[in-house]
Amino acid sequence: MIPVNSQGLFTDALDCLSLHKRQMGASYKGRFVQIFLGLKFFQNGIPSMYSGSFISTEMLQMLLDDLFTKASRLPNQCVLSLFEGNFLARTGFVAPGNSYPQNTWRNNLNLQKGIGCFAPPADLSSTSFLNEERSACRYLQHSTNGGLAGARCGLCLTGAGYRNESHRKWLRIDPGGAGYAVTDLQNISNYAPYIAPLGHRIPLFPLIVALYHDADPGLVIGTRSAVSVTDFAADFNLSASEVSTYFDASPSNPINARFMQSGYWSNLGNQTALTNIPAVQSPSTPYPLFPPYVPQVPNLVGTITPPPGINTGWEAEQYVATALAAEGWSVYGVSRQQVGYDIFAQRGLKKRYVEVKSSLGLCSPSLTAREWQQAAHYRESYVLAVLENFNPVAQNVIYWVRDPVNRCSSVQQISISHSIPRSSWTAATIPISDLYT
Repeated sequence: MIPVNSQGLFTDALDCLSLHKRQMGASYKGRFVQIFLGLKFFQNGIPSMYSGSFISTEMLQMLLDDLFTKASRLPNQCVLSLFEGNFLARTGFVAPGNSYPQNTWRNNLNLQKGIGCFAPPADLSSTSFLNEERSACRYLQHSTNGGLAGARCGLCLTGAGYRNESHRKWLRIDPGGAGYAVTDLQNISNYAPYIAPLGHRIPLFPLIVALYHDADPGLVIGTRSAVSVTDFAADFNLSASEVSTYFDASPSNPINARFMQSGYWSNLGNQTALTNIPAVQSPSTPYPLFPPYVPQVPNLVGTITPPPGINTGWEAEQYVATALAAEGWSVYGVSRQQVGYDIFAQRGLKKRYVEVKSSLGLCSPSLTAREWQQAAHYRESYVLAVLENFNPVAQNVIYWVRDPVNRCSSVQQISISHSIPRSSWTAATIPISDLYT
């Protein structure tokens, strides 16, 4: 385990991350790395571009501030810049020595000098479009000099112009001004050029300490005193392949090794960190700037469900109730009773206890202690109904997972909820017809 409560070790961690940036050179995009970490950490609450929903600029900035805020510091100097080792004010606060409110993230979210794009989901799902330089975009309205500076996006209703920076496309911007939605967060090739440029991965040991030390106690990262690589992967919704591609968890990494030689580390008796996600060696040839994307799509078995009737409402539970009723189940909503499941369904002598989990983006459902207790008790009769990219006014897909306690892996969190990684529940889905067997 990696201890995260030591102030001295935190200082050493920031020194190591600053060293990593210096080794990468002036073009290293540390701010974008932080945005990526924020998108992954809040993955379950940030809408995907397929959901038809958006998160406002203000809310996204607040989430990013929350993730990197150090709880013991004042709000006008508390948001950590990971690779510079300094602290900024929260968005809207005036930092010491400044005369204007802080605006850390906004420019990097939009197209002027950031990772936002107005293109529709069909384009942002295309590898060739994601890899295309913005100067070659078919929606671009070129400036008088023919370059990217001053050029405008034909899909942008406000006429926003570029500032001669061509970045990756990580966010879809709503042309109507509702905010942002994320592109495919599991598309490693879209993020690796910034997170691990040319295969140079971030040393993970100092990164963990920098992220978890003095973190907001309202977030799971603020509840841990020691962290394993498995904890980090679960907290940030990272698969093993993502961890191996983006981060170096090897004690032999020079910066990890330097960090472990810290006197603070030795004094805490931590000579070895648990790294039960294997690291991969840096490629012998440079990591391509825009590597081909081969999506790892599980063979999901779900029920495509039309919107409920107009009088049944649009919440996720109504979608699930409608699907069950269409299969002949008698359905009773009990979510307000907090019994550990949302729907009690009966068909003949068969009884099912259904917990509904939905997300505007990809979903790694968390179960409360009560829900987990009921799932362990009812076993095959307890069913997770998972709706990803949930759109309350359109068709959705429901994925059904029976007996999640025994068929899915989970990470127990201090809040006593059980987080099932998406890679686990997607491998355990069954057709709705199997609920009766």
